Amino acid sequence: MAFIESPRFPDRIAYGVTGGPGFKTQIAESLASFEQRNAAWLYPRHSWDVSQVPQDEATFAALRAFFMVARGRLNGWRFKDWSDYTASHTGIEAGVVTGLTSVTFQMFKRYASGAEYVDRLIQKPVDGTVEVKVSGVVDGSATVDATTGIITIASAPSPAAVTWAGQFDTPCRFDTDDLRQAIIARNGAGLVTEWSGVPILEIKV
Repeated sequence: MAFIESPRFPDRIAYGVTGGPGFKTQIAESLASFEQRNAAWLYPRHSWDVSQVPQDEATFAALRAFFMVARGRLNGWRFKDWSDYTASHTGIEAGVVTGLTSVTFQMFKRYASGAEYVDRLIQKPVDGTVEVKVSGVVDGSATVDATTGIITIASAPSPAAVTWAGQFDTPCRFDTDDLRQAIIARNGAGLVTEWSGVPILEIKV
């Protein structure tokens, strides 16, 4: 298997998907209806479905070509979740980091509600879109690895002082080896087509 850095899943098709984050919680119930709940996953896992309303032939051709290159479930690739693809330096969805070494930092996105928060691992930032600040000041020397989400800063700041803002993709794969198409009409010289049951699943890389 491989990971396809470019191209990412076609943006115009990604715009119409349905899905979002999911958690895996193990629940044990007692006879008195009390519950013991345990989180099986450290991070949420996102999933989507690419089923869409009727489209022109060219749109399905783009999906088919990408599906063929991905070889169904075999290879991973970048996906733009139009509902969640940015982080800011401050606010309830901010870009934060954890330290790996004194000069390298892993990107995360923090979702905060009051005093509670969840951090999401970001491994596929979009090249050229990320701005890094140290103590609120843009650090022009910082470099961002767009294939791993690792930031390098030579001045070795505290991780708590580092923030980032910009765009990111989600590493995904198809969760099916079959692509089903239905031709439902003609539109001039072209065809009107639809498809269903094309699930997308977030992966760890």
